[in-house]
Amino acid sequence: MDFRRGDDGIMSAVDGVPAEGSTSGAAGGSKTGGSRRPAIDVARGLALVAMALYHASWDATFFGLARFDLLGDPLWLAARTMILSSFLLLAGVGLVLATRDGLDAGRFLRRLGRVAAGAAAVSAASYALFPDSPIFFGVLHHIALASIVGLAFVRLPAALTLMAAAAAVLAGTSLSFPIFDSPWLRWIGLTSVVPDSNDFVPVLPWIGAVLAGIGLARLWPDMGEGVAVNGAAGRTLALAGRHSLAVYLLHQPLLFGIAWAAALLLPVEAPAVRDFQAACVANCERAGIASAACAANCGCVQSELARKGLWEGFAANRLSERERRGLEDAVAVCRKP
Repeated sequence: MDFRRGDDGIMSAVDGVPAEGSTSGAAGGSKTGGSRRPAIDVARGLALVAMALYHASWDATFFGLARFDLLGDPLWLAARTMILSSFLLLAGVGLVLATRDGLDAGRFLRRLGRVAAGAAAVSAASYALFPDSPIFFGVLHHIALASIVGLAFVRLPAALTLMAAAAAVLAGTSLSFPIFDSPWLRWIGLTSVVPDSNDFVPVLPWIGAVLAGIGLARLWPDMGEGVAVNGAAGRTLALAGRHSLAVYLLHQPLLFGIAWAAALLLPVEAPAVRDFQAACVANCERAGIASAACAANCGCVQSELARKGLWEGFAANRLSERERRGLEDAVAVCRKP
């Protein structure tokens, strides 16, 4: 999800922990003197696990394998906030630790380019798969920008940075202006209407988590230092944390593919079909028609649309004028006694 350690041993400015000259120990430990801090890698690995579980739940819901209320249940909303905040906070911590001996601009820009390329790939894939809710400013986009903005804070007093973090969170959660609904400005935040996107992480309020990480790392410069990581589980988490960008880019396509295959193999009802049936039956019942008759009629309409090859276009609200006549024909057929 963030910048990653290169073969030259230099940690990235976003999620890399040590600065120049580091070498990682074989068992997850690191040598002293610009060493990696495996405890922070483990923390990032745990955040990756939580993120993967959340994404797996989203995929299961999308394909009708489960019915998690990810957008309405306060517990799911809190889980998303905590997972995202943990990644951004660790990005801020890594930025301080990676620049404590000075910033190597060339290496920083190379890693910034990797994250930007990853963000572009995520956007391209989302526009292809979900054109109605694409990812135009998600986690990677935010981290790329925050890594640049954060450089202005890595040498400032911790108290000042933490005040800026609180101000960003307060502004982003309490202020909204219609001008920021513009496609050119909504990445900043402060929108009056939340854009339809599968991953929207605007500058405000989320940069507050990055600044909080910077402030905490300044207050606690020895964070995670000297903590050994033992056992297979700890080493695995540390390994994932060291390669978090790769894990981020690969895990969701893998989970999405697994959920898609499971939906093909298992007798599940697609979410679009389920939602259509529920809305159709509710509208029908409001007209005073019996529930059984409504269910039969709505099922008939859906089957007719599928038979005519119109279902996917109907579910995506993309029927042409000619195809809408096909919808009307399907409704007429199903109304016949």
